[in-house]
Amino acid sequence: MRSWFGHLILLLLSSSTWAGESYSWSVVPQFSPTTVHRDWTPLLDYLEQETDHAFHLVTADSFDFFEGNLYKGHFDFAYANPYQTLLAHRHQHYQPLVRDEKSRLTGILVVRKDSAFDQPAQLDGQPIAFASPNAFAVSLYMRALLKEKLGLNIQPVYVGTHSNAYRQVLLGRLPACGGVYRTLRKERPEVQAHLKVIYEAPSTITHAISAHPRVPAAIREQVRQALLALKATEQGRILLASVFLPEPVAANFQRDYQPLEQLNLDDYVVLPESP
Repeated sequence: MRSWFGHLILLLLSSSTWAGESYSWSVVPQFSPTTVHRDWTPLLDYLEQETDHAFHLVTADSFDFFEGNLYKGHFDFAYANPYQTLLAHRHQHYQPLVRDEKSRLTGILVVRKDSAFDQPAQLDGQPIAFASPNAFAVSLYMRALLKEKLGLNIQPVYVGTHSNAYRQVLLGRLPACGGVYRTLRKERPEVQAHLKVIYEAPSTITHAISAHPRVPAAIREQVRQALLALKATEQGRILLASVFLPEPVAANFQRDYQPLEQLNLDDYVVLPESP
């Protein structure tokens, strides 16, 4: 039985049995569920101690599972990429609480270090690995740039996670993949040593932690303040760095994420099947 089914049951139970006391929390699957669990569980344990509320991590084994549940409002809290944050607000009025202040998200096109490809134009007509259609800087924005700005017709191949995409290239199965610097730098040194970047997209705002509007405003603010307080201690900064929030600041939808509408990426969005 697929692992997500058990997580979905937990999610439904948490929404009914623990209403007002326990909240579901999910994370965009840039990495494997094991890695997500390792990196996020200590942060949720901290939030439980600080807020006296329970937070259940719902690990997603696919972008379809994550986005399908997010856009239907099944998660109380979610860590999502910029365009997912925009769509979650559009579909369910999720409110972004916290984002990183200093980091920027830069999409990259990656090939093997010994590859003959050193310019994007050489990849015209080639298959390229992407985590998923709506992985923002990695795929959504990158595919739009390759088509609209560079005039390339590529064949997207969706492989589930950033790590899978890098390995498709590393093993010589596909000539190139989309990525972002922050996930490439999290790969083992021997992986990074055999890959090279041949194209950078314009950098954008990064991911956000958002809350569904059914979560009481007071609880949303508790969570926001607890996260912001972490940067005051060394241990807190370690927790934040593990989840790509080294410099957390309060997020605002209209200021931070609504401007992404101007990128006109809706034609490249692939909405997931119903979960």
